Amino acid sequence: MKKVLIITYYWPPAGGPGVQRVLKFAKYLPYFGWQPIILTVKKGEYPAIDESLSRDIPDSCIVYKTNSIEPGFIYKKFTGMKKDEKIPVAVLTVENINWKKRLSNWIRINLFIPDAKIGWIPFAVHKGKKIIKKEKPDIIFSSSPPPTVHLIAKKLAKWSGIKWVADFRDPWTKIYYYEKKKNKVSQMIDSKLEAKVISSCNKATCVSDQFIDLLNVRKNKKFEVINNGYDENEMQQEIVKNNKFNIIHVGSIDKNRYYKKLFATLQKLLTENKLDKNKFQLLLVGKVENVVKQLLKKEFKNFENVKFIGYVSHKESIQYMYKANILLLFLENVRNYEGHIPGKLFEYLATENFILGIGSKSGNAAKILAKTGCGKMFDKEDNFEYEILSQYKNWQNDNKQKIDRKEIQKYSRKNLTKKMVNVFNELI
Repeated sequence: MKKVLIITYYWPPAGGPGVQRVLKFAKYLPYFGWQPIILTVKKGEYPAIDESLSRDIPDSCIVYKTNSIEPGFIYKKFTGMKKDEKIPVAVLTVENINWKKRLSNWIRINLFIPDAKIGWIPFAVHKGKKIIKKEKPDIIFSSSPPPTVHLIAKKLAKWSGIKWVADFRDPWTKIYYYEKKKNKVSQMIDSKLEAKVISSCNKATCVSDQFIDLLNVRKNKKFEVINNGYDENEMQQEIVKNNKFNIIHVGSIDKNRYYKKLFATLQKLLTENKLDKNKFQLLLVGKVENVVKQLLKKEFKNFENVKFIGYVSHKESIQYMYKANILLLFLENVRNYEGHIPGKLFEYLATENFILGIGSKSGNAAKILAKTGCGKMFDKEDNFEYEILSQYKNWQNDNKQKIDRKEIQKYSRKNLTKKMVNVFNELI
């Protein structure tokens, strides 16, 4: 087998969407003659823990873990968080916070460049050199966020002369939560780091073509789009007709994913008895920001149809997806994010249930919904009533939507890993 050294901060037991892409590549690489060798942290600051993901690590995978200087515990102590409390993924976007959190966020954005994981660099580089001497990998692969992984990979690639592929799950300096929050000096330093990484790597991959436009790129030919996807082995569940009309959202909801008009429409349809309140439920699976939770409780105060499930394992989240008659896909209501394709979209597709998306109608996610025939993207101020009632009628009559299975299969993790392997093989 050829070998690839994968540098990733997020690795089991880390939960959440950040770990899925690299984990699934590692799972399927051996099918194509590549052995994954992982370089990660011993005790990372993760937004969630999901021990069940460890079962996807292949037997041939070798995992090396190093120490890291994590500022997270200082942040928690300074801001009054509990020691075991998880720092939210979108912590930098939260508003109406006390001065301690505002100061901490300013320090995080302007002094920790490119991100708060820079304390991992000396440990990872030291360990990486030992791994390279011992394992003799053919390729180095790094996947961000956090961008720190690319700085580690850059040092190791330069030291060893090994070809390097840099993978971007999100933009870097132009990611939406930096907007108007970075000072000019910090922005300049960060932009230079970004440019150096992209110019130094031998090949770059990204989850969407619109995200490539938000990276500091001069030659797009260096980039190849390799989307996120779904794991066929996880999506083989028996489909049973629901005794209730289930509208389900899987994932976190914060103020940038709260679309009032949709929820107001549901409330109206229940009030007018166009939806039978005894046969309807709205299930929110994942963390819901407290402000949003209070708004929803107020909106549906006369009904007991809204259930906050909370965070569940990845396996359980898929089980909920299969129970849905309408799967809700909320894209971030922020600028420069048309290229965002939530990882869960591909698992949504595999269930073949109807997807109601809210976001950019010209974005990548909207194009995927149109090509697969699995749903429709709406603007936040569109009229949702007709579509909801249409899907309600389909549920009552047991009608199935017409979808393009061949198009959906393009996004299987195994097929996407094959695309990544082609990138590796071309380089060596």
